[in-house]
Amino acid sequence: MEIRHLKTLMMVASARSISKASHMLHLSQPSVTRIVQEIETIVGSPLFSRTRDGMILTNDGKKFYKLATKIISSIHEAISELKNSHKKCIVNIGFCPSIMIFDLIEQLRYANFKMDCIRFHEFNAKRQLIALKNNHIDISITRGADTASSEGLEQIILHKAELFAVIPAAHRLSGKKMLNLDELKDDQFVVLSEKFFPFYNKTVTAMCKNAGFTPRLGFCANGYVAALATIAAGSCVGIFPRGIVNSIIPGYVYIPIRSEDNFIDISCYLRKGEDRKEIIDIISIIRNQLCNFGLSDI
Repeated sequence: MEIRHLKTLMMVASARSISKASHMLHLSQPSVTRIVQEIETIVGSPLFSRTRDGMILTNDGKKFYKLATKIISSIHEAISELKNSHKKCIVNIGFCPSIMIFDLIEQLRYANFKMDCIRFHEFNAKRQLIALKNNHIDISITRGADTASSEGLEQIILHKAELFAVIPAAHRLSGKKMLNLDELKDDQFVVLSEKFFPFYNKTVTAMCKNAGFTPRLGFCANGYVAALATIAAGSCVGIFPRGIVNSIIPGYVYIPIRSEDNFIDISCYLRKGEDRKEIIDIISIIRNQLCNFGLSDI
């Protein structure tokens, strides 16, 4: 068994999908499938169960994954020690609550990035930019663009995330495969706090007006998860990207919107003139992850 076997298994387990893992690994789907089958043949036991939620580790798979993680970590530690000629540089990354940061961690680890130099900080978008200006963080990863607060910073648009109609599971439209936004004109909308998410409300309002109506605001939530909980309770509908939480939660459904403007930018902010190699490398890895893994719902 080779290192590539372990890394492939770890990526499939993280992505819960052969196709997504193949994109991240830059391999064909048949190649990834063959590698997984080779591991299972060597081990003598199935390591994955194929469910409607994706490729899920079996009990034996979980044990093997744990051992594989230790082996890969040991290799990274050995590489790190051999490269210890460089002074340790701490990189502080800010991210919005619910950004799928654990997928990023897996991708950084797969790229052999020195993980012990990274520190993560959870802020809303506005506080991130303040922290970046005050040198408390080095990289900001946010949904949307806050041009009013970004003076002195460089914005890099990494990806465009698709926005979906998010409605209660018992809603009259919950069975549709796609809807026109004006079908929700009589519903109350949950939005996010204008103070901390100024770009978000502008985006939602603009989408609704382009569909021919002004949204009726039923509740202003202080965060993404609170907004989803309100929708799950049946009180409101909303417009949000997928991937706010890393698990399937009952009570609400995502439905694609028939529109050409239902996207929001995933942006990265740096201080202007930033040229540290560690930070530039991380940005490159993040960009590759979003493109290859297809995290348009981050």
